[in-house]
Amino acid sequence: MPATSVARSSSFQTLLKKLVTVRQHELAATVGVDIGSSGIKIVALGRGKGSGQRPVIGMERVPVSAKPDESAASLRAAVEKLHLPTKTIALSVSGPSVIMRVVEMPTLRPEDLKRALPFEAQRYLPFPVQDVILDGELLGSVDPKKAWVLVVACKKDLIAQRLDLARRAGLEVSFIDVDALAVANAFLEVGTAQRKTPTSAVINIGSQLTSVVIFKSTTPYLVRDIPWGAERLVKELSQQLGQDAAKVRQLLETAQPDDALRASLKEASESLLVELQLSFDYFENQLGHPPEEVFLTGGLSACQPFVDGMRQQLTQNLVVWEPSPGVTGPFSVAFGLALRTA
Repeated sequence: MPATSVARSSSFQTLLKKLVTVRQHELAATVGVDIGSSGIKIVALGRGKGSGQRPVIGMERVPVSAKPDESAASLRAAVEKLHLPTKTIALSVSGPSVIMRVVEMPTLRPEDLKRALPFEAQRYLPFPVQDVILDGELLGSVDPKKAWVLVVACKKDLIAQRLDLARRAGLEVSFIDVDALAVANAFLEVGTAQRKTPTSAVINIGSQLTSVVIFKSTTPYLVRDIPWGAERLVKELSQQLGQDAAKVRQLLETAQPDDALRASLKEASESLLVELQLSFDYFENQLGHPPEEVFLTGGLSACQPFVDGMRQQLTQNLVVWEPSPGVTGPFSVAFGLALRTA
């Protein structure tokens, strides 16, 4: 298994297609498994016919446990329930063990860039480069002497944990990707028809993390994770409203929140909006203008009071994005993984 790889692609659909490839072969169906902090989401897609969208042949969501054997049993039971013609799955990683940076580097030949990547990456890693799986991709030219490069690194122990979970579940792994890139690739493959401008941000809000990818055309010039998610929102709302978490979740399901909930939502979302604005400002400083529209997916994209609050506070047009009919925001990562073949 190589520690580093660098390649140029003509479009983002092939960018960092797999952080780690374990096995490659033709599959009758592809299965994406998103292991989050609040549950395991699974999406299985059949083979596409012609240029049409690939059919969804199964979806499941099961609990996740701190005990690997329990999570493996849940995963195995869910895959068996779908009666799939394969036991090969695609997985993804996210969190503090994953680092993503778009950096300026000297314009180099691919083989030279591959050798230079570990030295460049070490400047941005909070852990030794020998402890990570490292990948990189040329995005485009800054000027004749410099280029934009997307650098992605993941600690080897997190990769090992994902592979061990699959092994315990009796499953094989075709590749391991990054949550943000899985969503981004899904958006470019099935979501671009909704775009009205070439500069767009895709925001995926999970239980603990928010992934942000900002595109100029089909190239991502900013990719990052923000340590903010639905669990933090519920916790802060509980403190402000004096309600327990179950009651807060019930309030968030209402279509017409009262003034107290609206005010609390605005305050509880402020830290996320600050981080998003910093990302938009950075992108503008690097590329000349901020994103002109925002596509929101993930678990909180189904929470109407939250979406309404975001619309009021963002200057960009906000669109709730679901990757496919019947596939809601919480399944965006799993859907993005299932779209790919190793």
